[in-house]
Amino acid sequence: MAKNDVSARTDLTGCAEKLRLALPLMTRYGIPPTPENYAVWYHYVLDDKPLLKDHIDGLLDKEDHQFTDEINEQIYQQYLSECNLQQAEQIRQEIIVTLRETAHSLTQTGDKADHYGEVLHRFDETCDRAESLNDIYSLLSDVLKETRMMKESMERMKFEFAEKSENMNQLRKELEQVRRQASTDALTGLINRATFFTNLDSVAQESDPMCNPFCLVMIDIDHFKRVNDTFGHLVGDKVIRFVSETLSRMVKGQDIAARYGGEEFAVILPSTKLENAVILCNKIREHIANTNLVRTGTRESLGKITVSFGLAQNRLGEDKMDLLARADRALYISKDKGRNRVTPSKD
Repeated sequence: MAKNDVSARTDLTGCAEKLRLALPLMTRYGIPPTPENYAVWYHYVLDDKPLLKDHIDGLLDKEDHQFTDEINEQIYQQYLSECNLQQAEQIRQEIIVTLRETAHSLTQTGDKADHYGEVLHRFDETCDRAESLNDIYSLLSDVLKETRMMKESMERMKFEFAEKSENMNQLRKELEQVRRQASTDALTGLINRATFFTNLDSVAQESDPMCNPFCLVMIDIDHFKRVNDTFGHLVGDKVIRFVSETLSRMVKGQDIAARYGGEEFAVILPSTKLENAVILCNKIREHIANTNLVRTGTRESLGKITVSFGLAQNRLGEDKMDLLARADRALYISKDKGRNRVTPSKD
């Protein structure tokens, strides 16, 4: 048997072994056997993607963890999907080709313009030496011929520029769409976790804790598992969208709302002191608690939906993860004290 054949068979055996380990886990947690889910749990048991494994282990550590279709898709998109990167690279290559073609057209037209200028210069010099009108008519015929050719070249360039401009506009739109898809949570339309951290870095760099602080808010939907267990995951998704829409409406200006994961949200409030952030969060909390959500069709009430908040204001020299941890601890104080409340960090 050839060496390559042995290596290939060994690889296949290893893959099969990992799948045998992954399948019981998927069955245990009620995960549908889709290709995407297979990929996620294959890499989980392979332990070759630490961030993916940490994310799943964090979910498993929660007593009320549940792998909904939406969560399964989010894990796949966040850690395994390369579609957006491939699309962006393809569009980038198309833009490069378009620019090269445009530059080539400009070079060709420039060469022709130089040649046309030389023809005119020769006509001017020869006219001075012409001995008869016939000589001038002959020279003029050459100039007219070159003029027609130059006109045709300019018209072609105009058409090509219009075509390239349209192509560039289309590519720009496609690139913007890919960028938006890569940075947006599919269910809620809010920015996703990865984009949230990018924005947090930017706000932290621009903020001066002494004279221009910002606040970080962590939000969790109370008793969300009960909603899913009672009404199903589609209704659970409706509740998540309701909370996200409320955040979108009630945070303004430079404020940034994000889907942090599952039923958790995060809000960055630039140029905001802790006391003002508390006021805003209580307004959001009251609006959600006072809204009666019902099931579509049956109009059955979903019961009182509430959310809990944890807030922290940035400190001088504080790492963003320490700020996040303080806001998260404040959130769990809200949960421990009965939920449906806003707790500012005091540690």
